Amino acid sequence: MTTTYVQPTEIADRVTTEGWAIAKNRLDADEIHSARTLIAAHFQAGKGVLLNGAKVQPAAAHFVPGLAWLYAHPQIIEVARAALGTRDIAFTGHSDAHQGFTLGWHKDSGSEALEDPLCGYFGESPETLFQGPPEVVKVGIYLQESTSINCLRVDPGSHLRPHLQPVRPTEVLMEAGDVVVFDVRITHAGATAPYPDSPELDALRERISAFVTFGQSGERTRHFSQANMRRQQRQLGLSGEAVMTTDGGHAALLASQDVLVWEEN
Repeated sequence: MTTTYVQPTEIADRVTTEGWAIAKNRLDADEIHSARTLIAAHFQAGKGVLLNGAKVQPAAAHFVPGLAWLYAHPQIIEVARAALGTRDIAFTGHSDAHQGFTLGWHKDSGSEALEDPLCGYFGESPETLFQGPPEVVKVGIYLQESTSINCLRVDPGSHLRPHLQPVRPTEVLMEAGDVVVFDVRITHAGATAPYPDSPELDALRERISAFVTFGQSGERTRHFSQANMRRQQRQLGLSGEAVMTTDGGHAALLASQDVLVWEEN
């Protein structure tokens, strides 16, 4: 099953009902080239961590030199605000850069990361967590064309279900410059596994992407932010103070657009 685009005014409705939406033409060719170059150079220098076969830099807004602008890009902020249905949003502190691909259906609400299916980053039971419209969303920035080989896969509607088995697996097919925004509760997967000698492996290894998470300004987002930042700090082997003192400049860029930054509070 493949995907369709929605109009900007339809993003909130689509994310509320289906759990995800594509926003067209948010980055231009120069921005895509710049972001790809910066992320590739970072990993070529041996930075980041290996996570399920992919190169990953948690807290990339802090640690990838020159990349802070991407996570505070006005078009990315606009998409997050549209998905959340409000201008009053907060940056949760989550910003990743990836090269390569990871496998397996999962949710970004954190239950697996904390090894507690009743908890997750929100600290809520499934009975309360998987109800209602989105309060925390992630924007996925894929810095090349997304095809059936290398695309994100989502299970529409699964943001309202606690289990991970996909019901309607859907390919998120996009052109370079498009972004996808999704409720962190949705079940999704990075890629399907090719055969070990498949020519598709090269394309997957060169896939470069970035992710940033925003939420409505409120206690639920604060709870998510605090738990999610602790996970990133464990991945990096850093204390909270070390993360705080490595500001890539994103906080000022976000503040200039009236976006609250939880990680600084």
